[in-house]
Amino acid sequence: MINRRTVLGTLAAGGAGALVAPSVSFAAPAMTVTPSVPPPVLGPRMNFEQADKIMAELGLDAIVVGAGTNLYHATGLDLTATKMGHTPGVYAVITRREEQRLSLIAPAFLYYYTIAMDHRHLDYPAYLYRGPAQMVDDSELGMDDLPLYPDLQKAPLDLIETTRLSIIERAVQAEAARPNLKFALANALKDTGVAKGRIAADVEPVMRSVIDAAEEATVVSADDALRRIRPVKSDAEITLMRYAAQANADGALEAASAVRAGADVRELRTAYFTAVASRGMRGVFLVIDRVSSPTYEAQLHDGQCFSIDCVSEYMGYHGDFARAVHIGETSKAMRRVSELTGKSWDHIRERIKPGLTFSEVQRMGKEALRKMGADFSISFTPHSVGLYHADHVGSAGSPPREDIVLEKNMVLSIDCPMGATGMGGSSHLEDLMLITDDGAEPINDTGSQTIMV
Repeated sequence: MINRRTVLGTLAAGGAGALVAPSVSFAAPAMTVTPSVPPPVLGPRMNFEQADKIMAELGLDAIVVGAGTNLYHATGLDLTATKMGHTPGVYAVITRREEQRLSLIAPAFLYYYTIAMDHRHLDYPAYLYRGPAQMVDDSELGMDDLPLYPDLQKAPLDLIETTRLSIIERAVQAEAARPNLKFALANALKDTGVAKGRIAADVEPVMRSVIDAAEEATVVSADDALRRIRPVKSDAEITLMRYAAQANADGALEAASAVRAGADVRELRTAYFTAVASRGMRGVFLVIDRVSSPTYEAQLHDGQCFSIDCVSEYMGYHGDFARAVHIGETSKAMRRVSELTGKSWDHIRERIKPGLTFSEVQRMGKEALRKMGADFSISFTPHSVGLYHADHVGSAGSPPREDIVLEKNMVLSIDCPMGATGMGGSSHLEDLMLITDDGAEPINDTGSQTIMV
Protein backbone atom coordinates (compact mmCIF):
# COMPACT_ATOMS: atom_id res chain seq x y z
CA MET A 1 0.00 0.00 0.00
CA ILE A 2 1.33 3.43 -0.93
CA ASN A 3 2.19 5.69 2.01
CA ARG A 4 0.64 9.02 0.99
CA ARG A 5 0.25 12.31 2.82
CA THR A 6 -3.22 13.56 3.46
CA VAL A 7 -4.19 16.30 1.04
CA LEU A 8 -5.92 19.08 2.95
CA GLY A 9 -8.78 20.89 1.25
CA THR A 10 -9.33 21.78 -2.35
CA LEU A 11 -6.67 23.94 -3.92
CA ALA A 12 -7.93 26.54 -6.35
CA ALA A 13 -6.29 26.40 -9.69
CA GLY A 14 -7.83 29.14 -10.70
CA GLY A 15 1.02 20.07 -41.63
CA ALA A 16 3.77 19.95 -42.91
CA GLY A 17 4.84 21.16 -46.33
CA ALA A 18 8.32 20.41 -47.61
CA LEU A 19 10.92 22.79 -46.20
CA VAL A 20 12.69 24.74 -48.90
CA ALA A 21 15.31 27.45 -49.01
CA PRO A 22 13.92 31.00 -49.11
CA SER A 23 13.26 32.24 -52.63
CA VAL A 24 13.37 35.81 -53.85
CA SER A 25 10.29 35.00 -55.95
CA PHE A 26 8.15 34.58 -52.82
CA ALA A 27 7.44 37.87 -51.09
CA ALA A 28 8.10 38.09 -47.35
CA PRO A 29 4.88 38.39 -45.32
CA ALA A 30 4.09 41.90 -44.19
CA MET A 31 3.05 40.75 -40.72
CA THR A 32 5.76 41.21 -38.09
CA VAL A 33 3.81 40.57 -34.87
CA THR A 34 2.82 37.01 -33.94
CA PRO A 35 -0.99 36.83 -33.84
CA SER A 36 -2.50 36.26 -30.43
CA VAL A 37 -4.16 32.93 -29.64
CA PRO A 38 -7.32 33.10 -27.52
CA PRO A 39 -7.54 31.38 -24.13
CA PRO A 40 -8.66 27.75 -24.23
CA VAL A 41 -12.33 26.85 -24.17
CA LEU A 42 -12.99 24.49 -21.24
CA GLY A 43 -15.52 21.73 -20.78
CA PRO A 44 -17.67 19.56 -23.06
CA ARG A 45 -18.13 20.59 -26.66
CA MET A 46 -21.23 18.54 -27.46
CA ASN A 47 -24.65 20.15 -27.86
CA PHE A 48 -26.49 18.02 -25.30
CA GLU A 49 -29.91 19.33 -26.37
CA GLN A 50 -29.19 17.99 -29.84
CA ALA A 51 -27.95 14.75 -28.28
CA ASP A 52 -31.24 14.42 -26.37
CA LYS A 53 -33.22 14.96 -29.55
CA ILE A 54 -31.26 12.41 -31.58
CA MET A 55 -31.17 9.82 -28.79
CA ALA A 56 -34.96 10.12 -28.46
CA GLU A 57 -35.41 9.73 -32.23
CA LEU A 58 -33.23 6.62 -32.27
CA GLY A 59 -34.62 5.15 -29.03
CA LEU A 60 -31.30 5.32 -27.18
CA ASP A 61 -30.93 5.55 -23.41
CA ALA A 62 -27.18 6.24 -23.49
CA ILE A 63 -24.17 6.67 -25.75
CA VAL A 64 -20.76 5.43 -24.60
CA VAL A 65 -17.71 6.77 -26.44
CA GLY A 66 -13.98 6.12 -26.14
CA ALA A 67 -12.49 7.00 -29.53
CA GLY A 68 -10.34 10.14 -29.29
CA THR A 69 -12.46 12.63 -31.24
CA ASN A 70 -15.74 11.35 -29.79
CA LEU A 71 -14.38 11.50 -26.23
CA TYR A 72 -13.13 15.04 -26.84
CA HIS A 73 -16.53 16.06 -28.25
CA ALA A 74 -18.33 14.72 -25.19
CA THR A 75 -15.94 15.90 -22.46
CA GLY A 76 -13.52 18.49 -23.85
CA LEU A 77 -10.61 16.23 -22.84
CA ASP A 78 -8.05 15.96 -25.65
CA LEU A 79 -6.05 12.88 -24.64
CA THR A 80 -2.92 11.59 -26.31
CA ALA A 81 -3.39 7.87 -25.60
CA THR A 82 -5.63 7.09 -28.58
CA LYS A 83 -3.49 9.33 -30.83
CA MET A 84 -0.57 7.08 -29.87
CA GLY A 85 -2.51 4.01 -30.99
CA HIS A 86 -3.60 2.71 -27.58
CA THR A 87 -6.93 0.96 -27.13
CA PRO A 88 -9.41 3.38 -25.55
CA GLY A 89 -9.35 3.18 -21.75
CA VAL A 90 -11.17 6.43 -20.94
CA TYR A 91 -14.90 6.46 -21.69
CA ALA A 92 -17.67 9.02 -21.55
CA VAL A 93 -21.25 7.98 -20.84
CA ILE A 94 -23.88 10.36 -22.24
CA THR A 95 -27.47 9.97 -21.07
CA ARG A 96 -30.76 11.85 -21.33
CA ARG A 97 -30.89 12.35 -17.54
CA GLU A 98 -30.61 16.03 -16.67
CA GLU A 99 -29.11 15.29 -13.25
CA GLN A 100 -26.25 13.19 -14.69
CA ARG A 101 -25.96 13.91 -18.36
CA LEU A 102 -22.29 13.02 -18.55
CA SER A 103 -20.00 10.62 -16.70
CA LEU A 104 -16.31 9.88 -17.13
CA ILE A 105 -14.68 6.46 -16.68
CA ALA A 106 -10.89 6.54 -16.42
CA PRO A 107 -7.93 4.57 -15.04
CA ALA A 108 -6.77 6.17 -11.81
CA PHE A 109 -3.18 6.82 -12.85
CA LEU A 110 -4.14 8.37 -16.20
CA TYR A 111 -6.72 10.51 -14.44
CA TYR A 112 -4.11 11.64 -11.90
CA TYR A 113 -1.36 12.20 -14.46
CA THR A 114 -3.29 13.64 -17.45
CA ILE A 115 -6.94 14.42 -16.75
CA ALA A 116 -7.15 15.86 -13.24
CA MET A 117 -5.80 19.32 -14.04
CA ASP A 118 -8.47 19.80 -16.73
CA HIS A 119 -11.25 18.10 -14.79
CA ARG A 120 -10.83 20.50 -11.86
CA HIS A 121 -12.85 23.05 -13.86
CA LEU A 122 -15.70 20.64 -14.62
CA ASP A 123 -18.67 19.24 -12.72
CA TYR A 124 -19.40 15.82 -14.24
CA PRO A 125 -18.44 12.78 -12.09
CA ALA A 126 -15.38 10.61 -12.69
CA TYR A 127 -15.56 6.84 -12.07
CA LEU A 128 -11.98 5.69 -11.53
CA TYR A 129 -10.57 2.19 -11.78
CA ARG A 130 -7.25 0.75 -10.77
CA GLY A 131 -6.11 -2.13 -12.90
CA PRO A 132 -6.49 -4.41 -15.93
CA ALA A 133 -9.58 -6.37 -16.85
CA GLN A 134 -8.44 -9.64 -15.25
CA MET A 135 -8.89 -8.14 -11.76
CA VAL A 136 -12.41 -9.22 -10.79
CA ASP A 137 -12.67 -8.34 -7.11
CA ASP A 138 -15.48 -5.77 -6.80
CA SER A 139 -14.00 -4.06 -3.77
CA GLU A 140 -13.82 -0.32 -3.22
CA LEU A 141 -10.37 1.24 -3.33
CA GLY A 142 -9.14 4.28 -1.41
CA MET A 143 -6.40 6.79 -2.15
CA ASP A 144 -3.64 4.60 -0.72
CA ASP A 145 -4.68 1.70 -2.97
CA LEU A 146 -4.26 3.64 -6.21
CA PRO A 147 -1.19 3.32 -8.47
CA LEU A 148 -0.01 6.93 -8.15
CA TYR A 149 3.50 8.32 -7.80
CA PRO A 150 4.78 7.45 -4.29
CA ASP A 151 5.58 10.34 -1.93
CA LEU A 152 9.19 9.84 -0.76
CA GLN A 153 8.81 12.73 1.73
CA LYS A 154 12.27 14.17 1.10
CA ALA A 155 10.91 17.58 0.13
CA PRO A 156 7.57 19.39 0.29
CA LEU A 157 5.14 18.49 -2.49
CA ASP A 158 4.93 21.19 -5.14
CA LEU A 159 1.73 22.96 -6.20
CA ILE A 160 1.12 20.69 -9.20
CA GLU A 161 1.25 17.58 -7.04
CA THR A 162 -0.87 18.91 -4.19
CA THR A 163 -3.45 20.22 -6.65
CA ARG A 164 -3.96 17.01 -8.55
CA LEU A 165 -3.86 14.88 -5.40
CA SER A 166 -6.66 17.05 -4.04
CA ILE A 167 -8.65 16.57 -7.24
CA ILE A 168 -8.26 12.79 -7.33
CA GLU A 169 -9.13 12.58 -3.63
CA ARG A 170 -12.40 14.38 -4.32
CA ALA A 171 -13.14 11.95 -7.15
CA VAL A 172 -12.47 8.92 -4.93
CA GLN A 173 -14.58 10.35 -2.12
CA ALA A 174 -17.47 11.00 -4.49
CA GLU A 175 -17.27 7.59 -6.16
CA ALA A 176 -14.91 4.98 -4.71
CA ALA A 177 -12.43 3.63 -7.25
CA ARG A 178 -13.10 0.17 -8.69
CA PRO A 179 -10.62 -2.60 -9.45
CA ASN A 180 -11.08 -2.49 -13.21
CA LEU A 181 -12.85 -0.92 -16.19
CA LYS A 182 -15.77 -3.36 -16.13
CA PHE A 183 -16.84 -2.47 -12.60
CA ALA A 184 -16.28 1.27 -13.05
CA LEU A 185 -18.38 1.30 -16.24
CA ALA A 186 -21.04 -0.90 -14.65
CA ASN A 187 -21.29 1.56 -11.75
CA ALA A 188 -21.80 4.52 -14.08
CA LEU A 189 -24.44 2.72 -16.14
CA LYS A 190 -26.25 1.60 -12.97
CA ASP A 191 -26.13 5.06 -11.37
CA THR A 192 -27.62 6.66 -14.48
CA GLY A 193 -30.34 4.03 -14.78
CA VAL A 194 -29.39 2.79 -18.25
CA ALA A 195 -27.82 -0.59 -17.43
CA LYS A 196 -30.82 -2.44 -18.89
CA GLY A 197 -31.52 0.02 -21.68
CA ARG A 198 -30.56 0.53 -25.30
CA ILE A 199 -26.94 1.76 -25.38
CA ALA A 200 -24.93 2.91 -28.38
CA ALA A 201 -21.12 2.50 -28.38
CA ASP A 202 -18.71 4.11 -30.79
CA VAL A 203 -15.91 1.60 -31.51
CA GLU A 204 -15.48 -2.16 -31.09
CA PRO A 205 -13.43 -2.18 -27.84
CA VAL A 206 -15.98 0.15 -26.22
CA MET A 207 -18.86 -1.98 -27.48
CA ARG A 208 -17.26 -5.11 -25.97
CA SER A 209 -16.80 -3.30 -22.64
CA VAL A 210 -20.43 -2.19 -22.56
CA ILE A 211 -21.65 -5.71 -23.34
CA ASP A 212 -19.44 -7.04 -20.55
CA ALA A 213 -20.51 -4.40 -18.00
CA ALA A 214 -24.25 -4.37 -18.81
CA GLU A 215 -25.34 -7.88 -19.71
CA GLU A 216 -29.03 -6.96 -19.87
CA ALA A 217 -28.55 -3.98 -22.17
CA THR A 218 -29.13 -3.87 -25.91
CA VAL A 219 -25.90 -2.55 -27.45
CA VAL A 220 -25.81 -0.97 -30.92
CA SER A 221 -23.43 1.18 -32.98
CA ALA A 222 -23.28 4.88 -32.13
CA ASP A 223 -22.17 5.94 -35.61
CA ASP A 224 -25.57 7.14 -36.81
CA ALA A 225 -26.29 9.01 -33.58
CA LEU A 226 -22.93 10.79 -33.50
CA ARG A 227 -23.06 11.99 -37.10
CA ARG A 228 -26.54 13.44 -36.43
CA ILE A 229 -25.41 15.17 -33.23
CA ARG A 230 -22.17 16.74 -34.52
CA PRO A 231 -23.54 19.22 -37.11
CA VAL A 232 -25.66 21.23 -34.64
CA LYS A 233 -23.10 23.11 -32.60
CA SER A 234 -23.09 24.10 -28.93
CA ASP A 235 -22.11 27.61 -27.82
CA ALA A 236 -18.60 26.32 -27.03
CA GLU A 237 -18.28 24.84 -30.51
CA ILE A 238 -19.46 28.03 -32.17
CA THR A 239 -16.82 29.98 -30.25
CA LEU A 240 -14.15 27.57 -31.46
CA MET A 241 -15.48 27.58 -35.02
CA ARG A 242 -15.50 31.38 -35.22
CA TYR A 243 -11.83 31.49 -34.31
CA ALA A 244 -10.88 28.55 -36.54
CA ALA A 245 -12.68 29.97 -39.57
CA GLN A 246 -11.16 33.43 -39.33
CA ALA A 247 -7.64 32.33 -38.36
CA ASN A 248 -7.61 29.83 -41.23
CA ALA A 249 -8.78 32.48 -43.70
CA ASP A 250 -6.21 34.99 -42.40
CA GLY A 251 -3.43 32.42 -42.73
CA ALA A 252 -4.49 31.54 -46.26
CA LEU A 253 -4.65 35.19 -47.34
CA GLU A 254 -1.30 35.95 -45.74
CA ALA A 255 0.37 33.09 -47.61
CA ALA A 256 -1.38 33.64 -50.94
CA SER A 257 -0.77 37.40 -50.92
CA ALA A 258 2.97 36.72 -50.82
CA VAL A 259 2.89 34.66 -54.04
CA ARG A 260 5.09 35.85 -56.91
CA ALA A 261 5.82 34.44 -60.35
CA GLY A 262 8.74 32.01 -60.15
CA ALA A 263 7.86 30.61 -56.73
CA ASP A 264 7.39 26.89 -56.21
CA VAL A 265 4.07 25.62 -54.88
CA ARG A 266 6.02 24.03 -52.01
CA GLU A 267 6.83 27.51 -50.80
CA LEU A 268 3.14 28.43 -50.81
CA ARG A 269 2.33 25.27 -48.88
CA THR A 270 5.03 26.00 -46.30
CA ALA A 271 3.93 29.63 -45.99
CA TYR A 272 0.31 28.59 -45.37
CA PHE A 273 1.14 25.99 -42.71
CA THR A 274 3.49 28.47 -41.03
CA ALA A 275 0.88 31.24 -41.06
CA VAL A 276 -1.85 29.12 -39.49
CA ALA A 277 0.58 27.65 -36.94
CA SER A 278 1.40 31.17 -35.75
CA ARG A 279 -2.31 31.51 -34.95
CA GLY A 280 -2.44 28.31 -32.89
CA MET A 281 -3.83 26.25 -35.78
CA ARG A 282 -2.65 22.92 -37.20
CA GLY A 283 -2.50 22.65 -40.98
CA VAL A 284 -4.58 19.74 -42.32
CA PHE A 285 -4.32 20.12 -46.09
CA LEU A 286 -3.82 22.64 -48.88
CA VAL A 287 -5.08 21.91 -52.38
CA ILE A 288 -3.21 24.01 -54.97
CA ASP A 289 -4.42 24.31 -58.57
CA ARG A 290 -6.65 21.20 -58.13
CA VAL A 291 -3.73 19.07 -56.83
CA SER A 292 -3.97 17.82 -53.26
CA SER A 293 -0.74 15.81 -53.12
CA PRO A 294 1.76 17.32 -50.62
CA THR A 295 4.60 16.10 -52.88
CA TYR A 296 3.42 18.23 -55.83
CA GLU A 297 6.10 20.52 -57.27
CA ALA A 298 5.50 23.21 -59.88
CA GLN A 299 6.64 26.73 -60.55
CA LEU A 300 4.05 29.50 -60.51
CA HIS A 301 4.13 31.89 -63.45
CA ASP A 302 2.92 35.30 -64.51
CA GLY A 303 -0.58 35.29 -66.00
CA GLN A 304 -1.58 32.17 -64.04
CA CYS A 305 -4.92 31.79 -62.26
CA PHE A 306 -5.00 28.91 -59.78
CA SER A 307 -7.20 27.76 -56.93
CA ILE A 308 -6.30 27.22 -53.29
CA ASP A 309 -8.44 25.21 -50.86
CA CYS A 310 -7.14 25.63 -47.31
CA VAL A 311 -8.08 23.55 -44.25
CA SER A 312 -6.58 23.80 -40.77
CA GLU A 313 -7.94 23.13 -37.29
CA TYR A 314 -7.95 24.86 -33.91
CA MET A 315 -8.53 22.70 -30.81
CA GLY A 316 -10.07 20.08 -33.10
CA TYR A 317 -12.36 22.45 -35.03
CA HIS A 318 -11.77 23.15 -38.71
CA GLY A 319 -11.54 26.22 -40.87
CA ASP A 320 -12.22 25.77 -44.59
CA PHE A 321 -11.47 28.57 -47.05
CA ALA A 322 -10.91 28.68 -50.81
CA ARG A 323 -10.03 31.38 -53.31
CA ALA A 324 -8.73 31.90 -56.84
CA VAL A 325 -5.29 33.52 -57.03
CA HIS A 326 -4.47 35.65 -60.10
CA ILE A 327 -0.79 36.39 -60.77
CA GLY A 328 -0.49 39.48 -62.93
CA GLU A 329 -2.66 39.76 -66.05
CA THR A 330 -4.68 36.55 -66.31
CA SER A 331 -6.96 35.43 -69.15
CA LYS A 332 -10.30 37.08 -69.79
CA ALA A 333 -12.00 33.69 -69.42
CA MET A 334 -10.62 33.15 -65.91
CA ARG A 335 -11.45 36.68 -64.81
CA ARG A 336 -15.03 35.99 -65.89
CA VAL A 337 -15.00 32.69 -63.98
CA SER A 338 -14.01 34.53 -60.80
CA GLU A 339 -16.65 37.21 -61.36
CA LEU A 340 -19.56 34.80 -61.94
CA THR A 341 -18.44 32.44 -59.18
CA GLY A 342 -18.50 35.36 -56.73
CA LYS A 343 -21.93 36.54 -57.90
CA SER A 344 -23.43 33.05 -57.63
CA TRP A 345 -21.97 32.59 -54.15
CA ASP A 346 -23.38 35.98 -53.11
CA HIS A 347 -26.78 34.85 -54.39
CA ILE A 348 -26.70 31.66 -52.30
CA ARG A 349 -25.25 33.31 -49.21
CA GLU A 350 -28.09 35.81 -48.99
CA ARG A 351 -30.71 33.03 -49.18
CA ILE A 352 -29.37 30.28 -46.91
CA LYS A 353 -31.71 29.63 -43.98
CA PRO A 354 -32.98 26.85 -41.73
CA GLY A 355 -35.29 24.38 -43.42
CA LEU A 356 -33.45 24.24 -46.75
CA THR A 357 -31.94 20.91 -47.71
CA PHE A 358 -28.44 20.35 -49.06
CA SER A 359 -29.92 19.51 -52.47
CA GLU A 360 -32.01 22.69 -52.53
CA VAL A 361 -28.94 24.80 -51.76
CA GLN A 362 -27.06 23.06 -54.56
CA ARG A 363 -29.91 23.60 -57.06
CA MET A 364 -30.11 27.26 -56.05
CA GLY A 365 -26.47 27.81 -56.96
CA LYS A 366 -26.65 25.94 -60.25
CA GLU A 367 -29.75 27.86 -61.31
CA ALA A 368 -28.18 31.22 -60.45
CA LEU A 369 -25.05 30.36 -62.45
CA ARG A 370 -27.14 29.19 -65.42
CA LYS A 371 -29.09 32.45 -65.49
CA MET A 372 -25.82 34.38 -65.60
CA GLY A 373 -24.94 32.60 -68.84
CA ALA A 374 -21.90 30.75 -67.53
CA ASP A 375 -20.24 28.30 -69.92
CA PHE A 376 -18.67 26.34 -67.06
CA SER A 377 -20.05 24.35 -64.12
CA ILE A 378 -19.72 24.67 -60.34
CA SER A 379 -20.67 21.83 -58.00
CA PHE A 380 -22.02 24.03 -55.13
CA THR A 381 -21.52 21.09 -52.74
CA PRO A 382 -22.69 21.75 -49.15
CA HIS A 383 -21.07 20.09 -46.18
CA SER A 384 -21.22 20.60 -42.42
CA VAL A 385 -17.87 21.64 -40.92
CA GLY A 386 -16.70 21.18 -37.34
CA LEU A 387 -14.73 18.37 -35.74
CA TYR A 388 -14.31 17.02 -39.26
CA HIS A 389 -14.04 18.64 -42.66
CA ALA A 390 -17.46 17.07 -43.28
CA ASP A 391 -18.78 16.25 -39.83
CA HIS A 392 -22.17 14.92 -40.91
CA VAL A 393 -20.66 11.75 -42.40
CA GLY A 394 -20.24 8.44 -40.64
CA SER A 395 -17.07 6.84 -39.33
CA ALA A 396 -16.68 4.89 -42.57
CA GLY A 397 -16.48 8.20 -44.44
CA SER A 398 -19.54 7.47 -46.57
CA PRO A 399 -22.17 10.20 -46.96
CA PRO A 400 -25.48 9.84 -45.14
CA ARG A 401 -28.42 8.48 -47.08
CA GLU A 402 -30.85 11.29 -46.35
CA ASP A 403 -30.79 14.85 -47.66
CA ILE A 404 -29.53 16.99 -44.75
CA VAL A 405 -31.89 19.75 -43.60
CA LEU A 406 -30.24 22.98 -42.40
CA GLU A 407 -30.78 23.78 -38.72
CA LYS A 408 -29.86 26.70 -36.52
CA ASN A 409 -26.25 26.46 -35.22
CA MET A 410 -24.98 24.34 -38.09
CA VAL A 411 -21.76 25.57 -39.69
CA LEU A 412 -22.03 25.16 -43.44
CA SER A 413 -19.53 25.25 -46.25
CA ILE A 414 -20.60 25.32 -49.89
CA ASP A 415 -17.75 24.28 -52.14
CA CYS A 416 -17.71 26.39 -55.32
CA PRO A 417 -14.93 24.97 -57.52
CA MET A 418 -14.99 25.38 -61.27
CA GLY A 419 -15.84 21.96 -62.71
CA ALA A 420 -14.18 22.36 -66.08
CA THR A 421 -10.75 22.38 -67.71
CA GLY A 422 -9.45 24.14 -70.77
CA MET A 423 -10.35 27.58 -69.38
CA GLY A 424 -6.81 28.75 -68.73
CA GLY A 425 -6.63 27.97 -65.02
CA SER A 426 -8.52 26.72 -61.98
CA SER A 427 -10.88 28.47 -59.57
CA HIS A 428 -12.48 27.85 -56.19
CA LEU A 429 -14.46 29.92 -53.67
CA GLU A 430 -15.48 28.86 -50.17
CA ASP A 431 -16.40 30.48 -46.85
CA LEU A 432 -17.96 29.18 -43.63
CA MET A 433 -21.50 30.20 -42.70
CA LEU A 434 -23.27 29.85 -39.34
CA ILE A 435 -26.96 29.06 -39.72
CA THR A 436 -29.04 31.47 -37.62
CA ASP A 437 -32.73 31.72 -36.67
CA ASP A 438 -33.78 32.99 -40.07
CA GLY A 439 -30.69 33.07 -42.28
CA ALA A 440 -26.93 32.66 -42.07
CA GLU A 441 -23.88 34.74 -41.20
CA PRO A 442 -20.31 34.33 -42.37
CA ILE A 443 -17.81 33.44 -39.64
CA ASN A 444 -14.80 34.39 -41.71
CA ASP A 445 -14.22 37.62 -43.60
CA THR A 446 -15.75 37.25 -47.07
CA GLY A 447 -14.33 40.56 -48.34
CA SER A 448 -11.93 39.76 -51.17
CA GLN A 449 -13.34 36.91 -53.22
CA THR A 450 -10.39 36.96 -55.59
CA ILE A 451 -6.70 37.31 -54.67
CA MET A 452 -4.79 39.53 -57.10
CA VAL A 453 -0.97 39.51 -56.78
